[in-house]
Amino acid sequence: MTPAPPRENLLARHATAIAIGVITAAFLFAALMFVSQDATLSRARNWVDHTYTVRRHISLLRDLYENAETGQPGYLLTGNPDFLQTYHDALRDARNAPLDDARTPIRRSIRQELALLRHLTADNPSQQANLDELDLRSQALLDYLASTIRARTLRNGQQAGAAEVAEATLAHGKYLMERVREQLSIMTTEEEHLLRQRQEVDATSLGHNKWLMGIITLISYVAIVLAVWLYQRSRARSLAQQRLYTRELEQREEELKMQQEELKASNEEIEASNEELEEKTGALEEQNERIRAQARDLEEAKRLIEEKAREVEQSSKYKSEFLANMSHELRTPLNSLLILSRGLAANETGNLTSEQVEEARVIHNGGLELLNLINDILDLSKVEAGKIHIIAEDTPIDAIVSHLSQSFEPVARDKGVAFHIACDPALPARLHTDAQRVEQIMKNLLSNAFKFTQQGSVTLALERAAEGVTLQRADLDPARTIELSVTDTGIGIGESKLKDIFEAFQQEDGSTDRHYGGTGLGLTIARKFAQVLGGEIHVRSIKGQGSTFTLFLPLGEAGTSMATADRHSKPAQPETVLPAGTERGPATRFLDDDRQSLKPGDRVLLIIEDDPEFAMTLMKTARKRGYKVLAAGDGKSGLILAADYPVRAILLDLRLPDIDGLNVLDQLKHALNTRHIPVHIISGADDAEPFTPMRKGAVGFLAKPVAEEEIDTAFTRIEAMLRAEIKHVLLIEDDRVTQTAIRRLLGQKNIEITVAETGSSAFEQMKLQAFDCVILDLSLPDMTGFEWLKLAEGVIGEDGGRPLSSTPRATLPKRKTAISPDIPGAS
Repeated sequence: MTPAPPRENLLARHATAIAIGVITAAFLFAALMFVSQDATLSRARNWVDHTYTVRRHISLLRDLYENAETGQPGYLLTGNPDFLQTYHDALRDARNAPLDDARTPIRRSIRQELALLRHLTADNPSQQANLDELDLRSQALLDYLASTIRARTLRNGQQAGAAEVAEATLAHGKYLMERVREQLSIMTTEEEHLLRQRQEVDATSLGHNKWLMGIITLISYVAIVLAVWLYQRSRARSLAQQRLYTRELEQREEELKMQQEELKASNEEIEASNEELEEKTGALEEQNERIRAQARDLEEAKRLIEEKAREVEQSSKYKSEFLANMSHELRTPLNSLLILSRGLAANETGNLTSEQVEEARVIHNGGLELLNLINDILDLSKVEAGKIHIIAEDTPIDAIVSHLSQSFEPVARDKGVAFHIACDPALPARLHTDAQRVEQIMKNLLSNAFKFTQQGSVTLALERAAEGVTLQRADLDPARTIELSVTDTGIGIGESKLKDIFEAFQQEDGSTDRHYGGTGLGLTIARKFAQVLGGEIHVRSIKGQGSTFTLFLPLGEAGTSMATADRHSKPAQPETVLPAGTERGPATRFLDDDRQSLKPGDRVLLIIEDDPEFAMTLMKTARKRGYKVLAAGDGKSGLILAADYPVRAILLDLRLPDIDGLNVLDQLKHALNTRHIPVHIISGADDAEPFTPMRKGAVGFLAKPVAEEEIDTAFTRIEAMLRAEIKHVLLIEDDRVTQTAIRRLLGQKNIEITVAETGSSAFEQMKLQAFDCVILDLSLPDMTGFEWLKLAEGVIGEDGGRPLSSTPRATLPKRKTAISPDIPGAS
């Protein structure tokens, strides 16, 4: 083996490279120091230039103040607006005046110069404080100038006394101007002090630079001399080491011969090892073949599993189609049954006996129970098939509580059971979830509570989840979870039955089913809806003492903003049109409106606006159009006025001091005595956007500030809504029995009904005449109702109507029962 060169030869072999490296390092160090000193000197000079720039803009600002103040005396004395030219120039903002360009000559306004100075002196706390004081003094001066000019403008044409007024106010203006000059002088003095300091730093940096250049030159010379000396010394040592290395090579040659003999013996041992390795390779190939056979078996098993999955998917599809078809086939005759039985129970012609009327009511109630059963089965099948659609939106918690209160207060009164609602004031104002599904879950829980409670109370409680609560879902954080619990004092549930009650068609026991009725689907649907919403349901119960069902839901995006309005435990009654937690009382008088002079037949407009000046503007416009006006400065007063007076239309601001405007709109549209009133939104809220209020039932939306023409347009839209009457209705329905039922339902309302049994024939009817309303079946012989709506958009738009957007179409299945409250489950 050839011996490695000795370590001592490393310096000798790389002597040239080391010498060059030392010289290069010396020059690089010198260059780096020169660049560093140049940068330091440049920064010092830049700070000097920066100080000059700040002083120049302080001077420009002083000129602007003097220009603004110069023209005021002349205008006050003469009333000639030409004197105000310099004043307006000083206040007029310049276009394209960025803050990061302070050196380009641009005529800026006082406000822009102040902003530029604040940007330039952002690193100087002292000057920032001076600017804060200057802002106060500047605002006082400008307010004074504006007020005196405005006052003189109002007196324009009244020359008498103008000189005395000007002399009385000029002294105060001079005092305010002196205060501004004084503050500008303080800032100028501060900048002069900084200028002297920075000039001293500049001079010091220049002196240091000269010294450093000399020192670096000396160090470079020493480094070069040292590198040459090291090079010569290394060369001499290298020659001595080379001779020693030659002798070692001769010794290594002898050792190499001995190692070759040993290598021959090792090769023989390696050949024997190779034979053993070949035998092991053969065994490994046999094992690989067995593994490949197992892989083929796994592929076949995977293929069979995929085929089974497709069969299950196809079966689920057939099930969904079957349920959809059965839904239509069951609902269509059921709609007719409900309408006709209700008409018989009403006995409008008076030709039925009391027993026959009672029998008609029994038929109607039985039909409603059958409809609820159909809806429960369909909801359960949709959840199990993964077909349920969740539409999450920011929903006021007060609205959910109010809807539940309106639904179950009558039930509580009928059964003689106390109904309490407790709402934690620390809850957020809104919940980001599907409000319809949440209400459906809570209605199922409350219905069960009232069903199984004969005496005592039912309590609905809303609060944040307790810190120590154990949640099954890993993605539920107790800190961002709300719990809605229903507690009753009813019959309770045995501990052994707590798990069974959530299974489909299961109740506490058979006697419960026979005594209280029901299908046992309510809790099953509630639990599955809770899972789809990202939550879960817990239950605690003691047999004979009562039960507590708790729905845990994530707060979602809306949970980040805390509620500012106070809530109380008692919700509003439906007839007051007030949100949950609002005490009923007299409406606060906001402005001098027309509530004392109202007469029967007056057109009454309600303005809910917290800005008194804008409310007065709207009031004047409304009176010119022949309205009597009611004014409210907060949401509570507006809701009380809407409930107590014959209001024909409402103008609503979304940013109110006590109740969110969307909550007010929601309450108006959910109360029977106010839901018909057209509500137009005029709002200046920063986050206001038109889609949400329009979806909640508003007839129009304007964003402040609004022009007079826009206000006129809003009134025109409202008046068109008030004049509109539904006279011509197009009924698109292929079932003759349902046609008859709807005709009978609308026959006494002086409405002309045109029937079309297919979607194409409906288009033919629309070409012949215009219709005020369309009643549409979603399952037609030639197309679906959604396909008809999509094709009808163009026709409706050409006739002046509002085509449906994609969002209303997506939510139509969710809200289809709203087509006619008298026809549950209308399709």
